[in-house]
Amino acid sequence: MIHALPGMGADRRMYPAPWNRIPGFVAHDWIRHGGQRSLAEVAETMTKSCGIKDGDNLVGSSLGGMVACEITKLRRIRRLYLVGSAIQKEEVNRLLATLSPLAQFAPIEWLRISAARIPTEFSQMFAGLEPPFIRAMCAAIFQWPGAASPQTRVFRLHGKHDLVIPPPAQVDLLVDGGHLISITHPEPCVRFVEEKQG
Repeated sequence: MIHALPGMGADRRMYPAPWNRIPGFVAHDWIRHGGQRSLAEVAETMTKSCGIKDGDNLVGSSLGGMVACEITKLRRIRRLYLVGSAIQKEEVNRLLATLSPLAQFAPIEWLRISAARIPTEFSQMFAGLEPPFIRAMCAAIFQWPGAASPQTRVFRLHGKHDLVIPPPAQVDLLVDGGHLISITHPEPCVRFVEEKQG
């Protein structure tokens, strides 16, 4: 199985066709927020609710990739594909790190309601977010110790214009996109995963 975790504020729609042509691919939604305060706690809950087992592979976009890194510490994951994601908190845009404490006061509920009025797929995903989860994860990202299990093969897929998590020095696939390449550039991402899975 290949389990895919979305970015913060997103859901399984972060992986549109042709992602579904990968054999065994299943994209997940975030679990309902149950008070989890760390990425490790979210990873434990997602592992159980998604049925992630030893020998599975993971795809994680943005926050989903960071949570996937934590899942590799709970299960023997063969391959992890990080799509516009990080392996340590220092890779996240420094301005966002500076602003992260303000998430506790941001009008997230107002933003969620406003996003629901914009008729695009991604804004509809954002409209369904849970403000407590967003606030908790904004803090958790910058307290995260980072790294995946050394037993997991990690591949990094990135947009060269990503302003949220700028491209790392070592990248396996660099496409001409921004932070949401799983949505905007799915074909090259899917081809890369297919080649590595084969």
